[in-house]
Amino acid sequence: MSYTDRGMKKWGGFILSEHTAHMEQANKTPEWKEAMSEEQIESILQHATSQRVMLAIQEYQAIGVDAQADIIGQLIGIEGNSIYIRTSTGISATELANIRHIEERRLEKWFS
Repeated sequence: MSYTDRGMKKWGGFILSEHTAHMEQANKTPEWKEAMSEEQIESILQHATSQRVMLAIQEYQAIGVDAQADIIGQLIGIEGNSIYIRTSTGISATELANIRHIEERRLEKWFS
């Protein structure tokens, strides 16, 4: 009696619900968050500087342009009107005036 391997078909059932939820969220289009005042933004930046927390930053876009994905990373410096964020892909710079919304981002638990 010989066994016929089904190839990749047999692995399709191994996608966990957590993976499916993560993939669905990755495909979700970003939505505009509430615009914040300069004082609120500066307060969060000061806290991020002292506590070295992760940030999620949403930037203003041109009129009629959809919201872009947040810049997520750790604040590494502020110089003049620019801030520098270390992201998973490198260093990203943005102007303080371009920040629409900023929030602390907790690391998500990816294990059980």
